[in-house]
Amino acid sequence: MGGDVEHVLAAIARAAERHDRPDLRTRVEVAQARLADPACRVVVCGEFKKGKSSLVNALLGARVCATDADVATAIPTYVRYGERLEAHVLDEESPGSSRGAAVGAAELDTVATGHAGPSARALEIRLPRELLAGGLVLVDTPGISGGLASTHAGIALRALAVADVLVFVTDAGAELGAAEIEFLTQAAALCPVVLGAVTRVDLYPQWRRIVAADAEHLAAAGLSIDLFPLSAPLRHHGLREGDRELLLESGYPQLTARLAAEQTGVVGSGGASAAAVGASVVGQLVAELTAQRRGLDADPAAQEQRQAWARAREQASDLRTAGSRWQQVLFDRMADLGAEVEMDLTVRIRALRREASERIAQMPPARLAADLGPWLQQRTTELLLDHQSVARTHADDVADAVAEQFGSAAAELRRGLDLGGDEPGAVRDIAFAPTGSASASRLDMGLVALRGGSAGAMITHAAGLVLGLAFPVVLPAALVLSTVLAGKSWQSAQKAQLRALRADTDRAVAGYLEEVDTAARKDTRDAVRRLQRRLRETFSARASELFTTATRSAESLSTSMTGNDEARATRRAELDSELDALRSLQREVGALLTDLLPVPA
Repeated sequence: MGGDVEHVLAAIARAAERHDRPDLRTRVEVAQARLADPACRVVVCGEFKKGKSSLVNALLGARVCATDADVATAIPTYVRYGERLEAHVLDEESPGSSRGAAVGAAELDTVATGHAGPSARALEIRLPRELLAGGLVLVDTPGISGGLASTHAGIALRALAVADVLVFVTDAGAELGAAEIEFLTQAAALCPVVLGAVTRVDLYPQWRRIVAADAEHLAAAGLSIDLFPLSAPLRHHGLREGDRELLLESGYPQLTARLAAEQTGVVGSGGASAAAVGASVVGQLVAELTAQRRGLDADPAAQEQRQAWARAREQASDLRTAGSRWQQVLFDRMADLGAEVEMDLTVRIRALRREASERIAQMPPARLAADLGPWLQQRTTELLLDHQSVARTHADDVADAVAEQFGSAAAELRRGLDLGGDEPGAVRDIAFAPTGSASASRLDMGLVALRGGSAGAMITHAAGLVLGLAFPVVLPAALVLSTVLAGKSWQSAQKAQLRALRADTDRAVAGYLEEVDTAARKDTRDAVRRLQRRLRETFSARASELFTTATRSAESLSTSMTGNDEARATRRAELDSELDALRSLQREVGALLTDLLPVPA
C-alpha cells in the first residue's frame, strides 16, 4: 500500500509541475519525504538490570548496547537503520535533534553509560538490520528503579511522549512490584501500545508462574498488556547454530512479529496522511483546469462563473490577511492557552509546596534523608505528567477551534472551487510538544549538621558559673537547679535543632521546586509558541494555495473566452486529456484513502 501511495504522489507532483504550481508541488514533496522516512519509535524501559540492553541486542543480533554487570545505561540510546555501523552523540534527548561528534565502536559503552561527560544527552546508533529497514527505531532508556520516584523516570517518560510502542522489561526472577505497576499505569496513558517483556526465562525454572502472576497484577490494575517470555542466550545460540527451534523457544520471533505489525500500522497512518495531501492537491488542479475548460465552451453561464471565481478570489484573499477570523481565533485562543497552562502549573507547584511542608513537619527527623527525596521526586513526576496532560488537552481544543473557524470561513470558497470537500487529517498531525521533567539530582535531602549544641553548652555553662558563686552554701539546691536547667536547656536545644533542620529542608524543597517551575514553565512556553507557529504556518499555506487557485482559475476563465476557433479547439482537446488524467489520479487517491483511513465504529 505504501508503494501505491508513493506512485500516486509522484504522479501528482509531476502534474503540479506541468501546471506551474510550485506551491502544490512543494506540499507533495514534503508528504513524499515523510512517507519515504517513516519512523516507528519503540521505547524499551524498565527497572535497572532487568535486561533492557540485552533485549535490544538480541532483537538486532548485534551488541550495540552496554550489558556488563557493573555498568548501566545512563542516557537514551536510539538505534535506527543505516547503510553501515556508525554512532553519534545527540545534543538533545530525541532522535530528531542535531548530531554531534562521531563515536567509535570502542567508545559506545563509555558514552551510553554516562562516562563521556554531561554534554552527551543521547546517543544515536545506525546499523544495517532488516528489522530497522522499514523505519523501526529502538530506544534503550536508563533504568527506572523506584518507578516514578526514580531520577531517570523523567527521561523514560520524555521518550514515551513521542513513542509509538513501549516495551516494558522485567525478568522472571520476581513478580511485578507496586512501583512498576504504577509506572506502567502512567506510561499507558502516554503511549498507544504497551507490551511486556519477561526476560531471563532460561535462568528461572518458575518463570511460567511469574508470567502468570504478572498477568494477574496487570489485569487487577486495569492494564491490557501482552507479555512475551524471552531468553537472549537462546536467541543468540539459535542464530549462531541456525536452529529454528531454539529461536522460537527464545520468544524473540514472536516479539519481532508483533513489532513488525505495529510498525505496519504506524506506516499505514502515515500513508493515509500523505494520500490526503495528494487528494487536496489534485482537487485544486482539477478545479483550475475545469475553469479553463468551461471558458472554451462559450457557455452563456461563463460570465456568471467568472464572477463566482472573482468572489472566491476575494474570499481567499481574506483568508490570507492577518485580520481574518481564523487568525483572530488563533491569537485569542493561544493567549488563553498560555494563561491556562501557566496557571495550572502555578497551582500544582504551590499545592506540592504546601504538601511537602506538611510532610516535613510531620516526618520524624531520622527519616527525612531516606524518605523525603524519593517521595518528592515521585510527586514531581506525577505533577509534570498531569500538567502535560492538561496542556495537551487545551492544545487540541485550540487546534480544533482554529481548524473549525478556518473551515467555516473557507466552506463557501471550497464549494466554489469544487475541491471535493475537506482534507482529511489536515490538522491532526500537529502535536503539542511535551514539557520537560526536571530531575531531582540537585535536591540534597541529607540531614544537615547538628546546630544549636554550642548554644546549649553556653547556656548550661553560664548557669553553672552563676550557681558556683553560692556553691559552699547551697550545694544541694545548686545541684538540683543545675540539673533542671540543663535538662530544659537540652530540650530547648533539641527543639531549636529540629526547627533548624526542618527549616533548612523546607528551603531546599522550595529551591528545588523553584527550579522545576522555571524549567517546566520555559518548556511550556516554548511548546505554546511552537504550536502557534505551526498552526499559523499550516493554515496560511492552505489559504495561499486557495488564493492562487482562485486567481489562476479566474484568469484562465477570462483568457479561454478569447481566441480563434482553431486555437480554442486545440486547447479544448489538451484540457480534456489532462482532466481525464487528473480525474483518474483523483479516483486512485480516493480509493487509497478509503483503504487507509480507519472505519468508524
